[in-house]
Amino acid sequence: MPLGACTVRFAREPARVVLAALALALMLLFPLVCRAGIPVIAPGREAEILALFQPHELGDSLSDGWTLHSFSVDAGTIHVWIEGPPASEANGQDAEPVYAELRLDHPDYGPLGSRALPGFAVSATQVPPGSQAAIDALERAVAANDAGEFWARDMVYAEGEGEVLRGSSRRRLVQLLTDGVVLISLLTLSLLALVARKLAGAPRWVVAALCGAVLGGALLRVWLSPAVALAPWPYSRFLVSARLLYEGPVLAMAHEGALWMTETVLTSTLVLACLAPLAVYVHARYLLDDHRAALVVAVVVGVLPLHLRFSHSDAAFIPSITVSSLVFTLVHAATRERSAAWAWIALAIVGFPLALMFQVRPLNIMYYPLLVATAFVDGGLEGEKPPVDRLRAALAFVLITGITFGLGVPWLLADFGQQVSEGLSLETLRGAVEVIFSPRMNALLNPSFTPPGFTALAVLGAVDLWRRGRARLFLFLVLWLLGFLVAHAYVIPRSPYMQARYHLHLVVPYMLLVACGFEAALRWLKARRESGEAVAGRVVITAKLERGLVVGLVAYALASPLIHLGFIRAVDFNDTQEFLFVHEQRERIPEACTVIEYIGDTEDVRFERVGAYMDAGVRSQRWTVLTIPMAADGDDGFEGADAAAALPEAVRAAIESPPDCLYWYAGLPCWGTKPEGSHRAPACEFMDGVLPMEEVAALERASRVYDGNLAEDLEDGTPIRFSLSRVRTEDLGAR
Repeated sequence: MPLGACTVRFAREPARVVLAALALALMLLFPLVCRAGIPVIAPGREAEILALFQPHELGDSLSDGWTLHSFSVDAGTIHVWIEGPPASEANGQDAEPVYAELRLDHPDYGPLGSRALPGFAVSATQVPPGSQAAIDALERAVAANDAGEFWARDMVYAEGEGEVLRGSSRRRLVQLLTDGVVLISLLTLSLLALVARKLAGAPRWVVAALCGAVLGGALLRVWLSPAVALAPWPYSRFLVSARLLYEGPVLAMAHEGALWMTETVLTSTLVLACLAPLAVYVHARYLLDDHRAALVVAVVVGVLPLHLRFSHSDAAFIPSITVSSLVFTLVHAATRERSAAWAWIALAIVGFPLALMFQVRPLNIMYYPLLVATAFVDGGLEGEKPPVDRLRAALAFVLITGITFGLGVPWLLADFGQQVSEGLSLETLRGAVEVIFSPRMNALLNPSFTPPGFTALAVLGAVDLWRRGRARLFLFLVLWLLGFLVAHAYVIPRSPYMQARYHLHLVVPYMLLVACGFEAALRWLKARRESGEAVAGRVVITAKLERGLVVGLVAYALASPLIHLGFIRAVDFNDTQEFLFVHEQRERIPEACTVIEYIGDTEDVRFERVGAYMDAGVRSQRWTVLTIPMAADGDDGFEGADAAAALPEAVRAAIESPPDCLYWYAGLPCWGTKPEGSHRAPACEFMDGVLPMEEVAALERASRVYDGNLAEDLEDGTPIRFSLSRVRTEDLGAR
């Protein structure tokens, strides 16, 4: 075949071009991936390792009850263990001592975000509450003792079968392939390729309308979505979709100056929210097999108040919707795509976004039966879809099952094992029944949260599917919606605004049913117009009236963000206002100061998260943050002459010998996580008077509970106050 003919043929078949490019990339990367030989630490070097910790020796106190416990060597990694006080001293529960871990690697083989020293890549891989000061002390010792010569002496390399290949080229490749910027770019390119594939043959107005939905949705999110934390535990949880960006090399190279952790979380969610119309469009296009219905889904997600409210927050459901829609699309394409080349490409790449889906939210394990069931939904909105390829369907089943039970289930049980066990109870089912019919706690029925017109279309869509005999599609969508609603009834929060966050997981099947209802309404209008029959004995549907009704439906959808603007921008809650307040103090507190804060019985450390940033790929902290947990005796120890003895050692030391710059923050835990019957946590009352202070910022408000985990017996309307105070060190000499 002439070369020109080959070129034309490949140009007409882009799937083959993609396959050829992937094969070429693998050939070029193979030598880097397979680079053998890693430096390891030979036996007999224990004395050299101990010398790195000087002046600290094993058993020495590092700070606040944390002692240098032990170290171990794993190939080329030194694991250093710091033992802390038993958990019973912090929260009243009997437990074994807790441990922090500092990891020392060869400079070319450390994990992402390691601190680079002359001879080691240093990273803290376990940082329990209260351990940061001890970790910092040990890290300073290693930095002082590291002359960069450790690996030059007695260098040993490990090679052979079964050895983990962690060469510097391999590490750089892994860093690049797992970088958040690269992953989002690949996700976007995959979506664009799949959308282009399904737009082939579509009317031009569909293409224009989809572009408008994507652009309009992005503008609405930038304009309306509040940039604030709206998920529980916003100071301790770290979205994997944000972490891959924050710790990745690309953003570190491209971003000058401090890359703040909290801003990275919010911005990454916004980016993935803006991709949602593309993701749900192509998902609906494969599932419903209808151009117009898929476009309706894209428009609905672009204007849906539920999605808009959380699009610029830390809600894991937002990236989950985008990534899971891509996974569903790839499964559909792998099993039903007419082009074998496109189908095999989809099958080849579905594993990675599937694993990412489970990482973004481990409870996404609930998608497993739905992903398996996609092969059996053979009917679209109107007709039959292309038949399933049995070989590819079988391979897809094996792949999905392997990743689900090999990765997804272990991740789920590691993070939510107890919750899964408790959730499989009749109590969850009883709660689900209450929520389903509650116009307050069911976010899809709450007229303040979700446009009632959308809900009416969703009901119409379900009824129409059943009446027209589209049973498999009906069962797939309705059981998906109800199944997720029941599963999330394990947690029924006090605030319907927090419940709205959980019900974000319901919006994909909901929007698909809305699209089915919209198509049913158009079909009904067309049938009435063609028959010339009067509706309700009075109105005759004409072509002009039909167009007017359709325009009205579209106008209602587009106006819904403004109609529900109060819900979208509602941030007058204790948690959200505190989040905004503590971030306002970032520039007010000078760098390298010490901040003390009370955390109650939580692991959330506000100013540690607010001050966390990356600079040129190195983790950094703006301040030293010391925490006061709720004591085992419920803070009763803060009463009496020896009240200071109830404080952690590091806090007590900061009070007895204050650093030049010292601040005290009294936040939400002072009001929420306090002993029963107390007006305010005794630790906070004690700290307010222990040193001469001047208040530099405060926020007074009437309590409005958002996350009940941080409120306990705190009621709506109770006066509360957040305050940041500076210790007047210049007055201490007169005490």
